[in-house]
Amino acid sequence: MPVELSTPVRKILWDVPGVACVTDRGTIRAKAAIVTASPAVLAFEEIEFSPALPDTHFAALFDLPMGMLTKLPVEIRGTRLGLEPFDLLIERLARHDIYFLCFPFDLDLMVGFVGGDFAWEMSAAGEAAGVDFVVDRLCAIFGGDVRKHVGRAMMTNWGGERFVRGAYAAARPGRSQARATLMQPVAEKIFFAGEHLAGPLMQTCGGARLSGEAVARMVAAQLAAK
Repeated sequence: MPVELSTPVRKILWDVPGVACVTDRGTIRAKAAIVTASPAVLAFEEIEFSPALPDTHFAALFDLPMGMLTKLPVEIRGTRLGLEPFDLLIERLARHDIYFLCFPFDLDLMVGFVGGDFAWEMSAAGEAAGVDFVVDRLCAIFGGDVRKHVGRAMMTNWGGERFVRGAYAAARPGRSQARATLMQPVAEKIFFAGEHLAGPLMQTCGGARLSGEAVARMVAAQLAAK
């Protein structure tokens, strides 16, 4: 099927025959819509629903706030630092914990992982500050000479992505039923899919894809039966 990029949906009308999705490049009409935006995007009402979503579904979005995991891959050239591919190196500094996935697939990479509140703070500080932190931690572990082996580096910034607003959804304590709520379609027209609804593969890219495929098959079967 045709795919259009840079075409954000601003509004979904579902009190019409089928659904009407209002985008920056016109309105798309269909018999049903699969909404794969993150719970945070929907909670911030980046997409307006008309009529509003049922209270149960809207509340479920707030019960699945976005957690944060920042990845900082750093190229390390000319040394393996005495480590083996896929070794895990954990550095604990109270709430500034960081761990490294070492040289995955024998690539010249050390991938730093930072989560929680510190990851949000790092996102606000920016990529340069994040990379400096990671390189400083490597130097503290392996000595200052490691700095001469450092090549390219970057930082993911899912928190700064307007249409994501975090790394993955994490249910509030006692509110995991929110996932089951969002798995229920609205008026047999609006269906939800994504990593937050991926069952045992929740919080993964693979889970997001499989969730979308499963919901697409369900919608196709439902429409074919009508």
